[in-house]
Amino acid sequence: MTRFRVGPPIGQGRFGVVHRAYDRTTDAWVAWKTGPATDALREEHDKLARVTHPHVVRAIAYEEGPPAAFAMELAEGPDLVRWARRDVPREAPRVGVRRNLPMAFGYELQEEGRSAYAPITLDGAARLRDAIAKLASALIAIHHAGLLHLDVSAANVRMVRRAGRDEPVLLDLGLAWDLALGPTREVAGAAASLAPELGLSPPTAAADAYGLGVLLFEALTGKLPFDGGGMEVLVRKQSIEAPRASEVAPGVPDDLDVLCAGLLMRSPRERLRLDDLRAALER
Repeated sequence: MTRFRVGPPIGQGRFGVVHRAYDRTTDAWVAWKTGPATDALREEHDKLARVTHPHVVRAIAYEEGPPAAFAMELAEGPDLVRWARRDVPREAPRVGVRRNLPMAFGYELQEEGRSAYAPITLDGAARLRDAIAKLASALIAIHHAGLLHLDVSAANVRMVRRAGRDEPVLLDLGLAWDLALGPTREVAGAAASLAPELGLSPPTAAADAYGLGVLLFEALTGKLPFDGGGMEVLVRKQSIEAPRASEVAPGVPDDLDVLCAGLLMRSPRERLRLDDLRAALER
């Protein structure tokens, strides 16, 4: 009798399909990831196994198969943005005057308009401060394990109910880079979350700080700092600074507005460090 009884699919990743599965050894439900990319599955499992942190999804076991697969903690719950903005009215009032932002290369688009994006509520901001501090701690643990996540996005953070509290869990190290392999200039992941320097210079921990900044911006405003897809977004990021969250949704809390701007600095050398972000949020 095999240890895991595999159930229906619950998600699709870049390198395979994730199923709900029952672990007979622990009498618990787990996530079971399988797919044709055997090497990628093994690498993702091994990366997860290097990180022990309450806010990073936990690796459980790898099975050679066939088919090859690995079990990990089942992290079920809403993504961080939906969770943080759950009490923002769906039909948000059009609030605040803001200027449209230049699309690229300094083109002037300065027409005045009214933002259709509502800021996060005060209760949502209080929840968000705690969650972002814990995610910063999770990323620091990943970096201490010699990895860069490089795919921090709303899709890869789930708010999981534990002991009566909603806790963030960071998922998917499928694109994580092992620093022991040396520098890389490969660009992967969701374009909206990519740091501007990716593709131009080897990534550092600052790239994950930028991804967390995009996530914070989206939770604060309900939109991404740069719209569009593919290389067009990356070129714009390399050409202009990200907008302030308060420009898009006036009324966001000042402290989170400042921290978000620090995380989204175009230059990785000027970007807010994750240690400093965590310290500011835990005061």
